[in-house]
Amino acid sequence: MSKTRKILEAMKNKLLPLTEKMVEEGNHVFGGLVLRADDCSVVAAGSNNRLENPIYHGEIDTIQRFFALKERPAPEECIFVASHAPCPMCISAISWAGFREIWALFGYEEVKDGFDMPVDMMMYREIFSSDGPTRQNRFFKMYDIRAEAEKEPDVQELKKLLEEIDERYAKMKVKEFEYPGI
Repeated sequence: MSKTRKILEAMKNKLLPLTEKMVEEGNHVFGGLVLRADDCSVVAAGSNNRLENPIYHGEIDTIQRFFALKERPAPEECIFVASHAPCPMCISAISWAGFREIWALFGYEEVKDGFDMPVDMMMYREIFSSDGPTRQNRFFKMYDIRAEAEKEPDVQELKKLLEEIDERYAKMKVKEFEYPGI
């Protein structure tokens, strides 16, 4: 089984159920996973918890859950999977935490247009004069899950799995939220 398939299966089986629960409670759709790099087994899963604290984005929740584990692999021995391309705060937190490999399902434009959440791109542009992080730098390498799926021999099966995941995200209804500065 390819790394891409293992990542998608972990998203479907571990991340999506948690995210669906958290969205029902009034949180956003963003979530994350930490997987062991050698076999893609799930080490930690987290989802947005803005109701508790507005900075508890899915990636922050995931990082907190990972570091709360008494026994855990080193971050550089793991893959960080983000359901959505990380915002400026989260990409920095992932970097500070020491994760060197990041995979994301939905890109920044999909978040802005498909999820009607333009604030990530606004923050990158307004605060950093940037259109997002570089995909490869001294801290990490970021992969687009959809682009990686296109490279696999079982691309048609992976596209079906992606469609299933997309449909589940599309069914989640996020409650209104006021973004600071907008």
